[in-house]
Amino acid sequence: MTPTNDPKLGPSKGLSGKDVELWREVTQHDNVLPGRGYSVVGKAPSAPRQKQPGTGQIVGTTSDSKISHKDVPEAQVGAGLDKRTAQKLRRGQIPIDRRLDLHGLTQSEAHTALGAALEGAQACGHRCLLVITGKGAGRESGGVLKTMVPRWLDEPVNRARVFAIQAARRQHGGAGAVYVLLRKQR
Repeated sequence: MTPTNDPKLGPSKGLSGKDVELWREVTQHDNVLPGRGYSVVGKAPSAPRQKQPGTGQIVGTTSDSKISHKDVPEAQVGAGLDKRTAQKLRRGQIPIDRRLDLHGLTQSEAHTALGAALEGAQACGHRCLLVITGKGAGRESGGVLKTMVPRWLDEPVNRARVFAIQAARRQHGGAGAVYVLLRKQR
């Protein structure tokens, strides 16, 4: 690597001519933010869509979602979920009252176990349930249970019990688990 004496890069950077050329190509069309000394390349991510209250959807889910930090939207404010609770759920700071591990179960067994766990947890006055699905290693699309759990949570029977869902933090299973915030039983 032969260092260059480019005034922008400085001699201490030690970049080769090829690296400098690549850097110039990448930063050719960047936009400097006003009052800032750095550039932003590309478009900023769009704001997450807010669910309208009363739409019948569980906060933080879509009908065809898979559980991962990328795909499960953050628990959104709206439909009665306040900003502080959404933040605590996202950070994994709501105490987990019950865990449900679906590893090794068939779809039918897992569906039944999930429904029973939701019903039992709500009856006991529990607020937060950790559902462990596993990541579905070796599959491009992820595991079957990982794909199906959000759909099962969005079924009418479960929708009445579930307030919000959120992909779990790494220490609680990460992409292979989800927090389920339950509604208070009436």
